[in-house]
Amino acid sequence: MPDKFTKPPFKKVRIKEIAQEKYVSVVGAIIKKDGNDILLDDGTGQIEVVFSDDINFKEGDIVRVFGVYISKSLKGELIQDMSTLDIKLYRESFDKIKSIYYS
Repeated sequence: MPDKFTKPPFKKVRIKEIAQEKYVSVVGAIIKKDGNDILLDDGTGQIEVVFSDDINFKEGDIVRVFGVYISKSLKGELIQDMSTLDIKLYRESFDKIKSIYYS
């Protein structure tokens, strides 16, 4: 039984699927950065992500964001550099795995 200090796992989703989840991770490109806020695009949509601390990423970077979905945006908890990721292969494998295990 989880205690009050245990957080549920972050579910890997596409932006178009975020509204169905609370704790999510999304891989995409930063298309706009304004201070601690970024606009993330994963090819299925865009979402604003707000971080409490400054982040060391720029527009065009490919990142994975872990966050909590709150009112059409994400409260970012962690951001990971994914610049070496083959984004096309990632998207193809994401779709294949989803179709096998979650259909």
